[in-house]
Order: sequence, then structure tokens, then C-alpha cells
Amino acid sequence: MINSFDDFHYFYLVVKHGGFSAASEAENISKSKLSRRIIELEQKFNVSLIQRTTRHFKVTDLGQEFYEECCKVIAQVECAENVLLKQKNEPQGTVKISCPPLMMHFQIRKLLNQFLKNYPKVDISLELTSRRVDVLHDDIDIAIRTSFEPNQDSSLIVRDVIRTEHCLVAAPELLQGQTIQHYSDLQHYPSVALGIQKHQYYWHLCHVERDETVDVPYQPRVKSNDLAGVYYAVRDGLGIADLPYLTVQADIEKGKLIHLLPEWKSNRGTVQLVYASRKGQRLVVEKLIETLMQGLRELAKTDSGYSL
Repeated sequence: MINSFDDFHYFYLVVKHGGFSAASEAENISKSKLSRRIIELEQKFNVSLIQRTTRHFKVTDLGQEFYEECCKVIAQVECAENVLLKQKNEPQGTVKISCPPLMMHFQIRKLLNQFLKNYPKVDISLELTSRRVDVLHDDIDIAIRTSFEPNQDSSLIVRDVIRTEHCLVAAPELLQGQTIQHYSDLQHYPSVALGIQKHQYYWHLCHVERDETVDVPYQPRVKSNDLAGVYYAVRDGLGIADLPYLTVQADIEKGKLIHLLPEWKSNRGTVQLVYASRKGQRLVVEKLIETLMQGLRELAKTDSGYSL
């Protein structure tokens, strides 16, 4: 069984890193050893797990199914190790995090940096991306994101932390001194949207005082898969966009952006922490989740761009 588990682990590493050379470099295991052990595994069960040539690496359908089961086995082994690691009082080790760039700048940076100062034995591997990462496949410990839809993946734990208030904004040069009095006037101006593969785009407006909502369709001139792309396009006068109030608050106060239709909120997102559903999270991961939850909820008590 021990030999079999080692082979499972080697196979897991090769698929995780996308090839023998990459796995060898990342894990400091010789390429020849990885190749030999996986060939022995295939021969033992008379199966093909990986199709490989000098320039080609592809996991077979059976190999992919086997890899997903190996992920579960590795996770359970980590849980067993965590039982022992939790005897240590001080969080330590590497935590792999994904987070959108603008969220890192405006919401997460100070909390994360303070956490690192408090726990000097902790290392962070940070992926800044607006891509909706696959926590299991991408080997991410904590994914931080803003979501506008309910979670559909029951294999993950999704913690709703705070709500973010959004507003419609435009650069003064776009409006050229004109004032938008009614949401129907929005269609007379170009727009910028987050998301590049949607079939329909609309702003969901909620009145601040009245129990009234309205969906305003629009055809974006600029589409971006990253919130930063939307922000800078708006700052450069290319169109109207829906952005988190916290992101544009300073620009509104300085007159660099104009808050359109302030009696309407344009959207509400939920800041979420997403991580694998496993019983034995490492102490460092648990502590960081707790720190982020508490820190973000404290912000919501003092900043108008948030709500609980």
C-alpha cells in the first residue's frame, strides 16, 4: 500500500504541474524517477494514464478520473498531518491565495500584510486574477472574490463576508457638462462592462429610498474580463460603468469621476471566501480565514461602500 500511495502522489504531482519537467523542477524530484514510477503504475494495472511524446503531454480520460481521486487522497493525508501540526500554537507554512487585483488594493492588502507581520513564519503565494479559479484543480487554499450569483459547487465551502455597494460613474469629459436626470438617458452614452462572454448586459438599479428596482439594458462599447480594465476605461472617458463605490469614492470626491443617479444603487456584490470542503484545515489557513472575516466586517461598520 505504501508503494501504491507513493505512485499516486507522483502521478498527482505530474498532472498538477502539467508535465514531468515542470513537476520535477517544482518538487525537486528527478524527471526519470517520476516517469519510471508512473510507467510502473500503468503496467501494474494495465492502463494508460498519460499520453506522452517529446512534445506532447495529455492526461487520458481514465487518468483525469484517477487524478481527481488522487486529489481526495492527498487532501485526506494533509488532514491527518494537520492533526499533528495543530499542536503548534503559532501558524506557519505557505498559504496559496487568489484575489482580484482591485480587491487586493482596496480591501485585502492591509489585512493580509498585517497578518504576515503578526505571524513571521507564514508565507503567502498570491495569484492576482479576476479569473474564477478552480480551487481544487488550481491548488488554491483560499479564493477571495466578489460574486453576484449563488454558489453552485457543493464541494466547496463558500463564506459570505460582506456586501459591496455599487454605483454608476463616468468621467467629466464623457458628459461634457451635461447632467443625466433619468436612467433612460443612460442609453445615449457609450458604456463599459465587466465580462466578455455575456449575451445581454443590463444595470440592475435599486432606489435608495423607495422600494423600486429597474433593469436598464445597454450595449457596452468596451468589455473587460478584469475590473481594473473597466475602471481605467471609465477614467479615460470611454463610457459609463457600474463599479464598487469603494473603488471610485476617492475619484468622485476629487472630481475625476461623476457619480451618476446617486438616488440609485447600480448593483450589490458579495465578498466571499472560498476554500475546499475538508475537515482538517491547517491552522494557518483557519487563522487567515478568521482574520479576513473579522477585518472585512469591521470595514463594513465604518465605510459606506460596504454593508453586512
